[in-house]
Amino acid sequence: MSLWDADRVYQRAGCVIEEQPVHHSGVHSFMRAASQFLRAVGELESSDLWRQSCTEIRRVRWLLGTVPLPLNSWQLRLQDTARGLAGTGDRLEQVADADLVRRLSAVAQALTRLGQDSSNPLAAGAMTFLPPGLRGTSLVAVTNRFYQDAVVHAFGAMRYPVEIGLVSDLLGAEVYDSAVVVGPVGWLPPGVLNAPRAARLGLVHYDFYREPLDIQPLFDEGPVLRGTMPTRIRRSETRIVGAPPELADGTTPETAESLLTDLDVASLAQDAVAGLPAEALRDGASGGHEGVEARVALLADGSYVLLPVESSVHKILLVEADLDDEPCVEAVDGASISVGDYVVLRGSSYYQSLVERADAVLGGDAPRLRALQQGWKAQLGDRIAHHPDGRRGVVKDLMARGAVTANLDYWTSPWCIRTRRKDDFAVVMHYLGRGREAQGVWEALGRIDHAHRSAGRSYAEAVQRAVSGDLWQQLWVERWCEISLDDTDSGARAALVDAVLPGQLCVPPHYLCRLRTSEVP
Repeated sequence: MSLWDADRVYQRAGCVIEEQPVHHSGVHSFMRAASQFLRAVGELESSDLWRQSCTEIRRVRWLLGTVPLPLNSWQLRLQDTARGLAGTGDRLEQVADADLVRRLSAVAQALTRLGQDSSNPLAAGAMTFLPPGLRGTSLVAVTNRFYQDAVVHAFGAMRYPVEIGLVSDLLGAEVYDSAVVVGPVGWLPPGVLNAPRAARLGLVHYDFYREPLDIQPLFDEGPVLRGTMPTRIRRSETRIVGAPPELADGTTPETAESLLTDLDVASLAQDAVAGLPAEALRDGASGGHEGVEARVALLADGSYVLLPVESSVHKILLVEADLDDEPCVEAVDGASISVGDYVVLRGSSYYQSLVERADAVLGGDAPRLRALQQGWKAQLGDRIAHHPDGRRGVVKDLMARGAVTANLDYWTSPWCIRTRRKDDFAVVMHYLGRGREAQGVWEALGRIDHAHRSAGRSYAEAVQRAVSGDLWQQLWVERWCEISLDDTDSGARAALVDAVLPGQLCVPPHYLCRLRTSEVP
């Protein structure tokens, strides 16, 4: 952004920011029934019995909170999902806990009623903030590009003259007269609020989202070019959309006064990992290794990726233009990825991709060499677990025997092949009672190391070939594209990082830097 562009942005430093909660009785009822079911299932959801139902419920919950489409639109598929959940309840009626089956049935019934409603609560909230006839350029920002065309059609059918874009459009040099952000506001990048690109900014969301709205100063000290930074957000009265439908027993669903508890609705960042195994999130890791801090990055296609917070060996492929505007692919540290970067992801992590390619290079020797790789690390981990002083005690022992480094966290991690220094490896092997094997194991592990380096180069080269030409242009226009790799049966996806959600999560290392979807966590 140029200095002139920055000056235009700061002309909006006195922006009026309004929070517009929206209440819809049917949505409210579904959210409560869904949350109660998910909490009741708890750790059981990791079993095959309930996993698919939990996934479908979270998909609907995410769609309802973030996509301003009519509730009966085919894109939301509420009726189809309701029928699927009801069918699951019928199948499990004789074999599963009766209370859980009853709660699932309540979710299906609430969703069935919701799918018959033609109202568009979030769009109604946006139109309240941007009344017809408003002069100047107006923007309605949605969470991702996947439903952008459908939202454009929905607002066009209402003959509402606004641009439909993304939250990332509010982080550039473009300045709008009015803008509305649709969806939970807790995940917004700070720049949307502390350097608003609009004279009036509306934050439209359902009333069950209660994440804090703090505006942090753009700079720790010093004035802005013009005006003053906004100091508060004005909360409007909750907009009630739709009349509560009468149920078969003559009662009505939840009303606006029947508030959800803090456990009923999670933030988007929490929803992003809600489908991961409960034991993994509780312990922070699997396989006895400590968890790693991660942040959630939303991608232009609606998917997401968990990125490490601290710099580490977690790599990810980055695509950017070179001096000739041609694609350049390289592996970078996952912690360095930010909004505006184009990343290449598969369903497995970057490391797992290297393992697959490296094992192909190693051929028939791969099982034996991998056993050697896992063997010394498992023994070292066992020493740590049984040492009276734990990791600190083992570090002290190794240093006393002549080790220059003792990076036990890395050495026992899944992606470590061997120590960086040969002398340190010899010390470790003697410590494990395998001193005579040190030289042979070091050389054998060197074959794995060489195969990994070769695999890394071949993977980057395969992606480089794939994204060249027409696909490179498609990536720049559509912000994401599918990639067919010529050296593997499985493909990959390149996508722009649209936003990074606030907060941090503790997750197992192998969950990092792999493609996931916000709809189906």
